[in-house]
Amino acid sequence: MHEGHRRRLYEKLKNGGNLYEHELLEILLFNAYPRKNTNPIAHELLNRFPSIAEVLSADFEELISVPGVGEQVALYLMCVGQCVEKGNNATSFTVLANRGDIYDFVKLRMRGLSVEKLELYFLDKNGKLMRICRFSSGDSDKVVVQPEEVIKLISVSHPYGMIIAHNHTGGGSRPSQMDDDFTKQCQIICSMNNVRLYDHVIYSSDSDIFSYFDAGRLDEIEREYSIRNLIKHGK
Repeated sequence: MHEGHRRRLYEKLKNGGNLYEHELLEILLFNAYPRKNTNPIAHELLNRFPSIAEVLSADFEELISVPGVGEQVALYLMCVGQCVEKGNNATSFTVLANRGDIYDFVKLRMRGLSVEKLELYFLDKNGKLMRICRFSSGDSDKVVVQPEEVIKLISVSHPYGMIIAHNHTGGGSRPSQMDDDFTKQCQIICSMNNVRLYDHVIYSSDSDIFSYFDAGRLDEIEREYSIRNLIKHGK
């Protein structure tokens, strides 16, 4: 019975349904009570505290005084509350507003890696970093990302712009034919989804970094592989 109720609440949450406060608290408590009906405890908490916000800001002694709430659950709710508080008070975020910002960030992310990894940085229109998506095949000298994966990530994140970055573990930062092909694929995908492809940066070391933008190659790829030009040439 509990599993069916949990599935219904999960579906309601997944589909953007209007959840009551006690239902949200029930879902939150699923992790604390894997095999227990959380509805009575959610109601007990909201009988004691006037809102979820008050539940999550309550101290330890207050929480364990609520029937059904033990030490571990109280600590769990306090931890969630502190995560929410830190998220609400966050005033710092990463902005990649210029070439120096991009290079510094790629160095920070790629320095010291022993296997090849590829990352996609999704940005809003002000250059604020929204998401980082990292890929690795586990091989020291290659990483393969399918276009379908990029399309899916863009469709759920809705970025304004995107930067590609990956590292070379040997042989310098000059791009391979595979790097060129992936950049072209990403340009087509970005063009189809109204996303700006800002750069593809290849890191070999702090003193050896290749940028498609700085080398002028991104501009060439953008002209040739925009969806408008592809349709025009296909006629």
